[in-house]
Amino acid sequence: MKKYKLIEIKEYEKMLSEISLSESIDLNNYDLLLYGGGGQSKSFYRNLQQNSDYQVLWTGWAGPKWSSILSFIPGQAGLIKVVNQQAFKELYYKLAAYSVSEVLYVPKSLTLEIVDDVRKKNWKIKFEKFIDKASESFLLTSEADEAVDEKGKGMYFIDYCFGEKVSTVLKDIVERKTNT
Repeated sequence: MKKYKLIEIKEYEKMLSEISLSESIDLNNYDLLLYGGGGQSKSFYRNLQQNSDYQVLWTGWAGPKWSSILSFIPGQAGLIKVVNQQAFKELYYKLAAYSVSEVLYVPKSLTLEIVDDVRKKNWKIKFEKFIDKASESFLLTSEADEAVDEKGKGMYFIDYCFGEKVSTVLKDIVERKTNT
């Protein structure tokens, strides 16, 4: 990932809807993981654990370990596995509305390694390395907590990277080359 791109808010919302409905997402062999980079409360993740559409794989303080003295501030991060694909949009939008958040679509065989990396993190996690390990994978990073105005349109920041063999349908959805 070199630099963020801008996406019009309505296109961002369409993209998330299309990912939620895409038949190119195969949850039998792949996991759709969401990483909320912070901004949520501990109770947000406790409540999420009660929702059968998701599986909370990890939650903890978002910042460096030394900053955990500020844990009274909503700054919880979390790694969540999407169990019900149609529930993807709602949760991802909530996560990205409070912090830079990421979507990882990876083979199930990489999920435990990702959870382990997240648990050991010092500060920022480099999820790109997992895309390099699995050519059918993709990573989407976005921030929807603050819109910027460009030519009178509200825009969000996103970035993405794809494995060499990622589905053309998924790539087109993220790059906004679809006509749906």
